[in-house]
Amino acid sequence: MTTARRRSVGSAVCGRYTNSPTRAQLAGAFPQVAALAGDVGFERFNIAPTDEVIALRAGHDGCEATRLHWGLIPHWAGDRRIASRLLNARSETVTSKPAFRELVQRAASRCLVLADGYYEWLRPESPRAPRQPMHYALTDGRPFAFAGLWTTWRDPAGTPVHTCTILTTAANAIAAPVHDRMPVILADAARWAAWLDPALDGDEIWPLLAPLPDELLRVAPANPLVNSVRNEGPQLLELPADEPMLAAPTLF
Repeated sequence: MTTARRRSVGSAVCGRYTNSPTRAQLAGAFPQVAALAGDVGFERFNIAPTDEVIALRAGHDGCEATRLHWGLIPHWAGDRRIASRLLNARSETVTSKPAFRELVQRAASRCLVLADGYYEWLRPESPRAPRQPMHYALTDGRPFAFAGLWTTWRDPAGTPVHTCTILTTAANAIAAPVHDRMPVILADAARWAAWLDPALDGDEIWPLLAPLPDELLRVAPANPLVNSVRNEGPQLLELPADEPMLAAPTLF
């Protein structure tokens, strides 16, 4: 078996994810999505930066479903280019970064980014060898939410653009062999409600940003076709039978 190394601090985490349920399936966990117009964001197996994604946020009449562009553009940004650098926000420093510090303190600027898994890439020791995509999901396969932040930016024409970022935390024991970071996964309704609760101030949200317990996360090799953002479909979740597997011995 080819040896591999995990990705180090500073490399991107959660740069691709899945939201594979149908509208009806996702509405079983998040009823608000039933009212969304159009099909964008449902049955997605290769969500990439700048894509429109499905999220929940606090609204005038409670929690509402919406679509946001993944990659935060702060309201003060001069153009869109910063979005590619703000896909993720480190939970440990989110209160000190200009792009995030005001957002995290306001429940109205927090959001739930809906998903059912995310990808990470296992790097081989040899820089010339291909990376192996790995797919992480809850052990029971349920949809969940990433803890997110959102804001509105206006383009030069004054058109509002709604964008979001996904918070990250230290990797748990399942994710750590591949990367030392993982997205903040909120796995149950109590945590979804708490993240959007206006009664929770900045200090009270920190327990929600802890790594997902090890026993709730599973990992499996994915199809290398996921490497291209142009590819979509359920086949991306399965390693072809004739495809050689690159993996660290500690993963399986």
